[in-house]
Amino acid sequence: MFKKKNIKIMKLAAITILFTILQGCGENGGKSDKKGESKASLSLDEKEESHSHDNSTHSHPGKSIVKPEDAQQLWIFPESKDKLGSGGLLQIYMDPESHPHASSGFSKYELGVGGALPEHKHNKTEEIAYFISGTGIVISYENNERKETMVKEGYVWYTAPGEWHSFQNTGNEPLKLVFATVPNAKHGLLDFFKNVGVAPGAEPSNTLSAEEFAKLASDNDLILKPAEID
Repeated sequence: MFKKKNIKIMKLAAITILFTILQGCGENGGKSDKKGESKASLSLDEKEESHSHDNSTHSHPGKSIVKPEDAQQLWIFPESKDKLGSGGLLQIYMDPESHPHASSGFSKYELGVGGALPEHKHNKTEEIAYFISGTGIVISYENNERKETMVKEGYVWYTAPGEWHSFQNTGNEPLKLVFATVPNAKHGLLDFFKNVGVAPGAEPSNTLSAEEFAKLASDNDLILKPAEID
């Protein structure tokens, strides 16, 4: 009788141990499956991230090389349809329309002899200009004091958002510079020039009143400096 009880107890213990081992294997298998699922999910996420990165890197509408003949040419404030005079020749190489994914616009400007731009500022746009040839002065402000600085070939001019500025041609030849506008956004400086400029040889438009002109400028992030009254 005693032996039979011991045999039953041993069988029960063996069954319990076997059940425990099988249960443990099942839990480990579940963990392994979860790890496998986690790795598979991570691998998929990495692939999607890599694919997304590839798209952002290689999808860049717009020409990477822009020839001079491809640039949009505009006369800014010409004397007549046949004479630029003291106005400016603007060549737009990169803008929001031609290069929507570029971080900055890029243009070339030639200011005629005796020409000048009105003093203004940009609330959102910063400009970086490099003077190619000619001589002139850049107008800026330090501690609310008006300052005139002579510029010529090789000079670089940086203007931060919110700074009043302008420039004038003081030489006997066009004052030429290339400049970048950051950001390359719609309704920015280049859009203003597109609105007021005309194609070379076209009749300039003088239909805007002073108030309409100021609003057009302001709508394209070009704020004219109020005239000082003595």
